[in-house]
Formats: sequence, C-alpha cells, structure tokens
Amino acid sequence: MRKYNFLAVIVILTSILIASGIAIVAYEKSIELGAAKKSVETYKIKKSVPVDVLDPTITKGKTSTKISARLVIPKIGVNGIIRSDTVNGYNTVYHYPESVLPGQSGECGLLSHRTKYSGLFGKLGSLKVGDEVIIKDYSTSTKYVYKVTSNGDDIRWDYKENPIQFEQNGEARLLLVTCYPPGRKQAAYITHCKLVSASPLK
Repeated sequence: MRKYNFLAVIVILTSILIASGIAIVAYEKSIELGAAKKSVETYKIKKSVPVDVLDPTITKGKTSTKISARLVIPKIGVNGIIRSDTVNGYNTVYHYPESVLPGQSGECGLLSHRTKYSGLFGKLGSLKVGDEVIIKDYSTSTKYVYKVTSNGDDIRWDYKENPIQFEQNGEARLLLVTCYPPGRKQAAYITHCKLVSASPLK
C-alpha cells in the first residue's frame, strides 16, 4: 500500500512539473507574440500623412526640410535640381517633405513633370529594372546610388481617393512620381528603386 502511495506522489509531482514547464513555455511564447504584435503595429504606424502626389502642398504643421541635391539618371539624361518648395521650376525635381530624405530608411519621394518645365521625367517609362538612379546630396556630401526595382507596374488611377502614405522605416527606397498619361493627371505613375550604395561625394 505504501508503495502505491509513493508512486502516486511521484506521478502527481511529475504531472505538476510538466504542467509548470508547459505554463512557463506558454508564458514566454505569449511575451514573444506580444512583442511581435507591437513591432508590427509600430511598423504600420510609421507612415506619413496622406499625400496628393500630383498636386503636392506642404502639409499643415509640417515644415519643408531644405535639401541641396541633384537627381541624375544617366540612361534618360536627367540631371536636375532637387527642391523642397516647388515642382514648377525649370530642370526641377520636387522632394515631398512628407517622405524621408535621400539615403534614409523608408521611402524618399521625388516628383517631376513629363511635358512641362523641361520635362525631366518625360522618358521615365523607358527605365528598366537594374538601371541606376543617383542622388548627389551636397548637404551630407554623399552620393546615393539606387537601382530600379519596378517600372510600369504601379500606375495609381485612384491616387486622389487613396493618397500615398510614404513609409518612414524599413529598407531605403526611392519613388519617382509623375503624371500618367504624359501631360495629363489621370493617374500617378510610380517607378520604384532601392538603395544599393552610399559613398562620399567627390
């Protein structure tokens, strides 16, 4: 009888130990899951305010960061000044103040015309995946080299109803934006690029 009582105690203690182990593992997993959910929520939150990409204005309460830089796209002969105050200037590319600065994590957005003010983005549609897009940033003395990752796949006919929100974190990317069809503002044509190198400006 004593032998069976002893075995019963051993079985009960073993069951308690196993249950405790499962409870500890479950607790640790719930903490990890909570942290992962928080990380995803934080990532989702880090987007700019909605932007009318073809008719940009500086967002109320958002000051424009002055930028001293040039955009160079060798394949299509672009060599323009990047400005943060207007897109309507000769040989000008507009930097959306809601987007990140060149080289930073997230999406840097640049807008230019296809048919007016020297039409810097007139040949944007001819870029292919892998073509280079260069930003020479004189304020940081840095040359950023991006490569096209997609072109012609992102034409947003609903850009007014679903305005762009530039991501503020993650991989450093560049969005080149213009009107579509050329000379008309029926849709926003967006060429996507990713940062592949940053080096001192010579």
